[in-house]
Amino acid sequence: MNNNYIEFKKKRELGEILSDTFAFLRQNGKSLLSVLLKTSGIPFVLLLLASAYYTYSTGNMFDPVSIQNGNVFNSGGLFISLLAMLITLLIFYGLLFGTVLHYIKAYIENKGTINTEAVTQGVKKDFGNIIGLGILSGMITFFGFIFCLIPGIYLYVPMSLVFSILVFRNMSISDTISESFALVKNEWWITFATFFVIGIIIWLISTVFSIPALIYMFTKSFTAATESTMSDSSAVFDWVFIALNTLASAAQYILYIISAVSTAFVYYNLNEKKHATGAFEQIDSLGKSE
Repeated sequence: MNNNYIEFKKKRELGEILSDTFAFLRQNGKSLLSVLLKTSGIPFVLLLLASAYYTYSTGNMFDPVSIQNGNVFNSGGLFISLLAMLITLLIFYGLLFGTVLHYIKAYIENKGTINTEAVTQGVKKDFGNIIGLGILSGMITFFGFIFCLIPGIYLYVPMSLVFSILVFRNMSISDTISESFALVKNEWWITFATFFVIGIIIWLISTVFSIPALIYMFTKSFTAATESTMSDSSAVFDWVFIALNTLASAAQYILYIISAVSTAFVYYNLNEKKHATGAFEQIDSLGKSE
């Protein structure tokens, strides 16, 4: 057993979830990244290319020639770039969460020792279900926001747990969604607060990586204004801005790792409150050792 082993199957307060999330990443970051590179490396590169293309297509919206000719939306380039980014994001998101959660599953089963082959095999086995569950949970949350903001926020909380339930409990997609609502019952507010704080932390970190692109954009806009060339706003979206913005997006996508790890801690916290499986396992192990 790893001397620095972090027990997942126990109740935690919000502060403990945050501290243990970063402690787990400090201890396992390099190993986890090496596995993610194998499972998600190619989709990550494709996602960055799609993001760069989307930024480029967005810049065409401000091109005065396109606006004058009415070709801003007619070319379909913006729609194609958006669709490409959404598809690659869904695949990368599913692979990232699947890899992180299967890594944690192997970590728990072997008390801190990771079998990377078991992780990659688990990701391959659950990939289809993860993508399907991602689409379904995304649609549920999306329609919740469409009809009213409050239902969307309410649905976001249980839907954030579905990947953990799928991987750790090996349930069907329908049972996974039902279990997600059962877990947050009477625990919705504290779960929402946890995800909200984690989201704020990730947003603050990602904002730091966005600063170079923002500085360049404001500098370019200020220069254009002083030179009286502000009529062509698309000039801001040059290759330098696209590169800086893509790097900022890359950092944001990588930060999803924090979200995936914290979601596992949130899941086990709720599962212990509802089912106390970790406590029962500890009692059982003590009985066998006597």
